[in-house]
Amino acid sequence: MFRLVIVLLLTCGALTCGASSIYDLPFESIDGKASSLGDYKGEVILLVNVASKCGYTRQYAGLQKLHEQYSGKGLRIVAFPCNEFGGQEPGTEAEIKAFCKERFDVTFPLASKIAVKGDAAHPLYRWLTGEETNPRFFGQVKWNFEKFLIGRDGQVVNRFRTRANPTSESITGAIEWALLDDAARAVEYDKGGPPALFEYYGREIARTMHWQGAPWLMRKVREEEERTSEMIKELKLKEGMVVADIGSGNGYHTLMMAKLIGSKGKAYAVDIQPEMLRMLEDRAKKAGIENVVSVKNRYWDADLPEKSIDLAVMADVYHEFSHPEEMLASIHRALKPGGQVVLLEFRTEDPKVPIKPEHKMSKAQVIKEMTVNGFKLARSYDKLPWQHLLFFTVNPLESLPRDGNSP
Repeated sequence: MFRLVIVLLLTCGALTCGASSIYDLPFESIDGKASSLGDYKGEVILLVNVASKCGYTRQYAGLQKLHEQYSGKGLRIVAFPCNEFGGQEPGTEAEIKAFCKERFDVTFPLASKIAVKGDAAHPLYRWLTGEETNPRFFGQVKWNFEKFLIGRDGQVVNRFRTRANPTSESITGAIEWALLDDAARAVEYDKGGPPALFEYYGREIARTMHWQGAPWLMRKVREEEERTSEMIKELKLKEGMVVADIGSGNGYHTLMMAKLIGSKGKAYAVDIQPEMLRMLEDRAKKAGIENVVSVKNRYWDADLPEKSIDLAVMADVYHEFSHPEEMLASIHRALKPGGQVVLLEFRTEDPKVPIKPEHKMSKAQVIKEMTVNGFKLARSYDKLPWQHLLFFTVNPLESLPRDGNSP
C-alpha cells in the first residue's frame, strides 16, 4: 500500500510538471469517467472545492444560479469535493451526487473526490496553487468553497476565498468581464472598469484607508516616525517638474512636493475619495499653494494626461490598489520619456514596524510586481526608519502584460 501511495504521488507530480497548460491535467467525473478542462477549452471556467457538511455548503445554491445564468454565455462550473477541511465531505461519490441533486438540484459537473492541498494534492490543484504555474494567484487552499476563475486563454484571472458568495457582485462582475471579447472590454473599461482583485502575487490586497482616517496622516509624530523630510529630499525634485502624488489623501506629501517644484511646476493630487481632495484643496489654499491640480481618479486608472509626468509617487498606497496591473499601466502611459515611478512602502521584513501585515510589503515583493508590469529598479534608498523607498523606470525590453483582465 505504501509503495502504491508513493507511485501515485510521483505520478501526480510528473503530470503537473509535464503539463503545458491547465487543459492537460486529467481528472475523473463523479461518475468515474475520464475528463479534463480541455473539454471546455476556449470557455470561461469556475473551479470550486466543495463539501456537503460545511457551514458554506449553501453556496451550492449560488453556484447553481451562476450555472443557470451564465452557462449559455460560455461559463462552465466544475466542483471538486474534498474532505480535507474539518472532514466535511466524508461520503462516497454516489452519496455526494445524490446530496447535491436532492438538496440543491445541481446540474453543473461534479468531479470525483480529490485532495486539494499538500503532497497528496491532485495535479490540477497543484497547478492552481503553484507559484510557477499560477504566479498571480498562487497559494494554499485554506478551506472549502474557494474559487478559481479561468479565462478563455486557460489562465487564472481571479481568485476568491471561501467567504465570497457565488452571486456577489465581485464574482458576477469578474465572470461577466471574462466572458467579454477585447472590443467589448475596451468599451466597458471606461464605464465600470475591470473586476477588482483581492490578492496578487501571493499577497492580500489591503483595503483603502477611509477618508475619516485622514487625521492619522497628519499626526504630529509622523516626521519623527518616518523622517518624511528626508524622504522628500531623496526624491531630488527640481523646479519646473511635473509630479503626481497618487493616492494623495489630504495632501501630506503633495504640498511638500508642490513647494519644491515651484510655480513653474505642477503637482497632480490623485485620489479616489473626493473628501480627501477637498481637505487637500483647503490646505493648499491656506498655504497659498497654487500649483496643485486635483484628480478624482477611478479605481482602475490614475486618469492622468499621457506623457505628462516626470515623477509619479505612491506613498504607502500601492498595496491598496484593487487593480494593480491597470493602475500601473495607466501610470506607464502618463510618464514622460525618462520619467520615474517611486514607491514608498512599510517594510514587511521588519516585525517592529507597527503596521498591519497587509499594509506592508517586502522589497522583493515590490520589485517582483513592478518588474512583471514593465518597470525596472533604478535605485533604492534604504535609510528610512520604517519604509522602503524604491525608484523605477520603464523597462523598454519588457512589454506590459496582457491577461484576462486587460482591456
